[in-house]
Amino acid sequence: MKSTSDGQLAEVWGDVVSRPHLGRAIIIGGVVSLVFYGIGLIFIAPLAVTPQVGRALAMLLGILGCLTGGAICARLFAPKRILSEELGAGTAEWQQQVLDQIEAEGGTIGDMADLPPEVVKELHETGLYDVFANRKSRAPAGGEA
Repeated sequence: MKSTSDGQLAEVWGDVVSRPHLGRAIIIGGVVSLVFYGIGLIFIAPLAVTPQVGRALAMLLGILGCLTGGAICARLFAPKRILSEELGAGTAEWQQQVLDQIEAEGGTIGDMADLPPEVVKELHETGLYDVFANRKSRAPAGGEA
């Protein structure tokens, strides 16, 4: 877990969360799942054939409580991430840097002629077709024979 400078947000498993909301969500999830488990022990376990089956059914109800707690927390606490798209002079340079990184990690970008028509259409719609087409045309000489 990596905390931000103000201490209110933290990075957990690659996602940004509010520390106070995370604490409340853990408490809500724990309480709801234990309540469901307790209800299962009181009302469902006595109806089971054996005590082991009764406890297993109560545990399944507790798992349902975990899912219910998650749904409650999802409604109470909105996502904290802020998505932004920066447009301007740096965009083309950034795209080229990303392509450089892809090539450095995995080889070549590939040939545009090999792409299915759906992918070509999507590249045109997102404005990325020319980026990849120009990249292929400016491949370094002597790379592949």
